[in-house]
Amino acid sequence: MQLHSGLVVFLCFGGFVHPQTPAELKRLLDTIFDGYNNRIRPIQNQTEPILLDISMYLFSINEVDEVDKKLVTTGYLEVRWTDGLLKWDPDLWNRTIYLTVPQDSIWKPDLVLKNGFTRFEEMGESFNYVFLANDGSVIWKPYEVFETRCSIDITYFPYDTQVCKITFIVWTYTVSEVDIASTSHGIEFYEYEENSVWSIITTDAVLKTLSSESEVSFTITLQRKPRYYIINIILPIVCLGFMGVLAFVVPADAGEKMSYSVTVFLSFAVFLTIISAQLPVNSETSSFLSLYLIFQMILGALVLVMSSVQLRLHHRKSNQNISRFFVGAVMAERCLRCRRKCHHSRKVQTCFVEKYVENEMLHESGIEWHDVTSAIDFFCFWIFLIVNTAATITLFLVISRP
Repeated sequence: MQLHSGLVVFLCFGGFVHPQTPAELKRLLDTIFDGYNNRIRPIQNQTEPILLDISMYLFSINEVDEVDKKLVTTGYLEVRWTDGLLKWDPDLWNRTIYLTVPQDSIWKPDLVLKNGFTRFEEMGESFNYVFLANDGSVIWKPYEVFETRCSIDITYFPYDTQVCKITFIVWTYTVSEVDIASTSHGIEFYEYEENSVWSIITTDAVLKTLSSESEVSFTITLQRKPRYYIINIILPIVCLGFMGVLAFVVPADAGEKMSYSVTVFLSFAVFLTIISAQLPVNSETSSFLSLYLIFQMILGALVLVMSSVQLRLHHRKSNQNISRFFVGAVMAERCLRCRRKCHHSRKVQTCFVEKYVENEMLHESGIEWHDVTSAIDFFCFWIFLIVNTAATITLFLVISRP
């Protein structure tokens, strides 16, 4: 188990700590706090700044809210500085090298969460204690559940990566009075609990001085774990999309072509209603997955339109003339299937030209309306299948980029 680094530092200041009586500790506290005022910056030369060292220890990533653009984390800060007014000689006090005192009894910087989501208040609760060493070194560890604003980009959902910042600033004092000079450890993990949806890729800490203010930003780069969304959202959508293409395999004579197309389309619509609550809502950016869903809806609507046209043509009377366009479609379909006089060794283009010239007149070709609908089924099946496959492959290639 990881030890508190601050406690280790304090224990190493003077070697072994001898036991003291309550009376001795009381006299020590009365002595060092005699005349002490926690409203005065604890430095002998008031023209010099107090230097802070701020690090962050992270317990867990609680939530990443894509709708509200909010990051919720649990952890604590480790703030170090030197209190020049609280010092003592450990040799005179039974080798006492450190004390723990309530945080409100000494001066402390007024750190606030700059990009907080709901509240703006000073860090630390009144029940917190600070570690005070004999040389004036102070370690303060305020614990919080941090709710911060985070810009969310869902373009590559569910393979998206989010970069969120947790920024702290010294609110009242200027940089000439209190300066965040360093962050020794940046972001450290203390008994960290892995999030089921997000994994931490990298962390960073950046110090910045804006006009007269000093601040530190802790950056967390998060990557979404896509397995749940692939199994429960993407794969069912892909399956329904390919099931819609199978409407062109159902013969028009079976009487189930239109009902099958409507059933698949309605299943798709119902499924989209169910999963809409699981997809991130964001008006600034749109995910490629959302565009893919819209594409699948349009494709399903086109399948319905083509099925309706096919049934209309299929039930036309045989004495109605068939246009040259439909005759050419039937000839092309037969040549692609290599039927009748077309041989496997002949090129499809040569076969098509010969068959079309040979059967230029309708009465010579013997084509009927069911042949037309069969040709439409053939071409629509392969066109829709190729388009759907290309769109699906493109989606995965785009959203799963490194």
